[in-house]
Amino acid sequence: MSKKITSLSILAFLLIFIGGCGGSGHSSTTTNEVPVVVTISDQPSTLGVLSFDLQITGACLLTSANATATTCSGAQSLFPANQGTITAQLDNVQTSQQSDVLATGTVEPGTYTAILITFGTATAAVNVDPGTTATDTATPPHSCTAAATPVVCELSPTLTATSVNLPFTSPVMLAAGQPVDFGIDFNVSDSLVEATAGATNTFTITPAVLVSATTSAGSDGNLIDVSNVTGTVTAVHTSSFTMTDSTTGQPVTLALATGSTSTVFNGFGSCTSSNLSCIQTGQIVTVNFGVSDTNPLVLTASSITDNSAFQDTQAFQGTVVETGATPMVFVTGVPAGNTQGVAVGQTLTIVPPTTSPGFSIAVPAGQTLPANVSFAGAGDLVVGQNVMVDSTGITTAGSVSTATADQIILEPTQFNGSVSAITSPNLTVNGLNNFFADNQITSMQVQTGTQTTFGGTVATTGFNGITVGDQANFDGFLFNGGVGQPPIFFDEDVFDNGTTPAVKKSN
Repeated sequence: MSKKITSLSILAFLLIFIGGCGGSGHSSTTTNEVPVVVTISDQPSTLGVLSFDLQITGACLLTSANATATTCSGAQSLFPANQGTITAQLDNVQTSQQSDVLATGTVEPGTYTAILITFGTATAAVNVDPGTTATDTATPPHSCTAAATPVVCELSPTLTATSVNLPFTSPVMLAAGQPVDFGIDFNVSDSLVEATAGATNTFTITPAVLVSATTSAGSDGNLIDVSNVTGTVTAVHTSSFTMTDSTTGQPVTLALATGSTSTVFNGFGSCTSSNLSCIQTGQIVTVNFGVSDTNPLVLTASSITDNSAFQDTQAFQGTVVETGATPMVFVTGVPAGNTQGVAVGQTLTIVPPTTSPGFSIAVPAGQTLPANVSFAGAGDLVVGQNVMVDSTGITTAGSVSTATADQIILEPTQFNGSVSAITSPNLTVNGLNNFFADNQITSMQVQTGTQTTFGGTVATTGFNGITVGDQANFDGFLFNGGVGQPPIFFDEDVFDNGTTPAVKKSN
């Protein structure tokens, strides 16, 4: 693994963000308050990070009267009073253009001089290179050693800073009534600091954060659009439904769109009414939604996908870490309601399904996969695929736990790399992180098409703006390319960083 040297980094426009970040302890929105939505994202890691869970215990705005505070006691809270600690599973939001919502609410207009953010604990699952050891500074420390093959190690690295008091260069005034989206980019790769001694890598966390603020709506009238949020339905109301977001653990209440842009329902089988009657408590759904540029804010689902009738009691999400006769999945997410004792950080041997519905793909409605890819059986599994597994039961023998699956859904995977060849409309990408490299995956065949959106330096030029040597983030579906061939990647999103790699933040 390469050594990371990092520190807390703040963009110049942090002042704007701090002034309006988060939801407040107020339960209602009035014209005298500032409606806000707080979102979080992560960049795909140059380090093999399979999961990263971060506790955010508090955040508050400070005035000149309490500018040196070390706790949020008596300060303006940025999150609703009943929200408590938020644990964000950042492995699920590893693209710069894909964010998830931490909170919505209001803050009081006024003048503020600083922000205080506090963190709790964090856990990280990292790929350990053959012949090396990964450890942390916990008491007692967690440690994993890889022999001839890589292993995935669940660590609890210590945060070098559990609270950050960030004063403004000048006081910030908040205006009432203007909705604001405040985006937090917590860069996991840069935040994980490795102290290397021989073949041992000891991990700590020095938070590396970028932030942004958006006050204007996009072309669709939304302040922000959020995609691929998976969670468990906990309640169905008269004109909306509530789900628990598996990434943040927070409830999200969504209205349905009406008119010419009504909510699209996918995969609901015999329920063809395309309304709330199709949604049932306990279903696991994946939604795309927009946050309105209005006061108060309204969250409206643009699409809802039923995950093949998966139920909350027996489903989990994970990353394929071994294929062949005994495929294995590292658990990265457990929807609320699971009763099988599955936990993030477990590695489970999988007995693949042999009967229908078996294997399926969570490709959005209206998209057509290329003819040369398949996800129909155990032979189509490849290391690095993200999947949702519906388990009929879990058994444990010694140190080995096995999940018997009756359904496996292929979900999007995120990675970054360097464009090494261009054959329109496809790309060859190498420079992959050590998780892929250790598993003999050194390149990807990326297939773009009408399903692909472009961001970063190619936001306006699209595919034709990509050049050899560009560093880019990719989000889409990973397929087995066959014996001796690189995997095939059906690309949904490209975020091009240009020919210069992203600058690492350091002291």
